[in-house]
Amino acid sequence: MNKLPEYMFTRRFLFLTVLFIVVFSILFLQLYSPFSSTFWFSIKESYELVGTITMYAFTVLFLLSSKVLLMDLNRRYGVGGPGLVLFSLAEVLIVVFIYMAITMLVRQDGMSFWELFYKALFCIFLILLIPYTIAYLYGYAHGLKIQSGSSPSRPNGALIVSIHDIKGNIKLSLRIMDILYAVSEDNYVKIFYEQDGVVHNSMIRTTAKNIEDDLEGVITRCHRSYLINIAKVKFFNNDRDNLYVILDQEGINPIPVSRSYRDTIANLLSK
Repeated sequence: MNKLPEYMFTRRFLFLTVLFIVVFSILFLQLYSPFSSTFWFSIKESYELVGTITMYAFTVLFLLSSKVLLMDLNRRYGVGGPGLVLFSLAEVLIVVFIYMAITMLVRQDGMSFWELFYKALFCIFLILLIPYTIAYLYGYAHGLKIQSGSSPSRPNGALIVSIHDIKGNIKLSLRIMDILYAVSEDNYVKIFYEQDGVVHNSMIRTTAKNIEDDLEGVITRCHRSYLINIAKVKFFNNDRDNLYVILDQEGINPIPVSRSYRDTIANLLSK
């Protein structure tokens, strides 16, 4: 799977993309309307005004909901380039059917289903293709820039990694050897790390998936809510009914390991 920058799946980027689509569609339809036989958006007639507001309301609500779904899919499974294209095409088809349903209520000119479908598909495809292309190209480039900004450096031989918030801003930079574990709490992740023998923590507004990407090869998920620095594990209780790890830092309680991650942790520790 071709991995895309995590920035492209942040709430801020995806919701701004929806806003861009709305603004673009308003401008596009003003230019497109003289050449369309199905165009009816207007604020002059009351029934057309209601149809226009309804169309935009349903479309915006759908697109915002689909972006939430996209973020969840990426967090669970990871979404590559082909997956993003297929997801966007599915959005186009659903918006087409929304447009067709409202058009059939607003206009009663006897146009056949398939004629309306082809005309709507062409119009909606253009409306979404152009802003999506612009937004995704920007998101990809900006995401790569963010990732390059977090590339490890080696001051005094110690490997440094940076952790970003959900907007892509660097919130914390740490030596790999100091990172202990992380706990996901709703829309935040709490990072625990050691400095001068003392355990500190920092709460960052982001997702566990983003933390996994920022700390790839350093931190490993061992539970739905927990991620650990595998190099800090000194004991793994591999009892099927009582799975947990103990880190080599004093004062840290045992960290639970779920059965779905049991083999992963065992394999990493055996290397």
